[in-house]
Amino acid sequence: MGKYDELFARIKEKAKHVDEKIFELIPKKEPAILYDAARHYPLAGGKRVRPFVVLTATEAVGGEWEKAIYPAVAVELIHNYSLVHDDIMDMDETRRGRPTVHKLWGINMAILAGDLLFSKAFEAISRADISPEKKAKILETIVKASNELCEGQAMDLEFENRDTVTIDEYMRMISGKTGALFDASAKVGGIVGTENEEYIAALSTWGRNVGIAFQIWDDVLDLIADEEKLGKPVGSDIRKGKKTLIVAHFFENADEEAKKRFLKIFGKYAGDVKGQGIIEEDVKAEVREAIDLLKDYGSIDYAARIAREMIERANKALEILPESPARKDLELLAKFIVEREY
Repeated sequence: MGKYDELFARIKEKAKHVDEKIFELIPKKEPAILYDAARHYPLAGGKRVRPFVVLTATEAVGGEWEKAIYPAVAVELIHNYSLVHDDIMDMDETRRGRPTVHKLWGINMAILAGDLLFSKAFEAISRADISPEKKAKILETIVKASNELCEGQAMDLEFENRDTVTIDEYMRMISGKTGALFDASAKVGGIVGTENEEYIAALSTWGRNVGIAFQIWDDVLDLIADEEKLGKPVGSDIRKGKKTLIVAHFFENADEEAKKRFLKIFGKYAGDVKGQGIIEEDVKAEVREAIDLLKDYGSIDYAARIAREMIERANKALEILPESPARKDLELLAKFIVEREY
């Protein structure tokens, strides 16, 4: 991934400025248990991709990225709040290689920590060095994205009670769950940097497409990536019975016999296999069988193609912006989304 090294260096550099403001907003203070829990995910690192999008979008429309720092922090805090609550709903025990917030501090305190992160996002907006009119537009953008985030998550939860979902349903769900916040990140950056509504709309289109492609590519990697690079067992979505674009395509195209075979495996190993006395090699063999069925019907290739098409659409939207190193960084970041191996 040598061609992305300079981009990663710039992401890292801007992340330092974002982190400084995050911990200014969430310092070590009393009640220590609440602030320790709220600081847990921000301290774990993360790539800070969304704040980078905010800052770089501001530059891409001719603005000063320094003025966008607090709005970028707001987006990152909303993202972290959603992770805390997602982990509770999914009962996940690790995140970024560390125990989840609810695992360390209990569910009640984790809910409060998520709420604190959410409220601090709005405090961040209030601190931004921009006009009241721009603050109001940013507030409206982030509130809309937060609403969509909740709607997407609700759809995802509802999907758990069903054998199948359609491609349209999946795309609507993921547009809210991952598309909305990427959209808001790019749009907020645009609002800080320009009055040009066409530029802001172009950034919004870019963000929505990149956010959706990001999740679809994650789902593809879950089935085809190298296990060590991925950092989790290949096919873990099949073990858990997670509805993805790949699965939706399969159910819209497979014959009844193939569907029956797939459903026998899909979601069968959502729990602790060791605790059930099941041999891991047997699980892997069944998961491989399910992955082969998805390959037979071209479902993995279909999802990979859709993700790449969305990235092309995203970067096409940016053509209206003047050429600049910042615009190039956004285009490069989008390309990386569907070329990464982890």
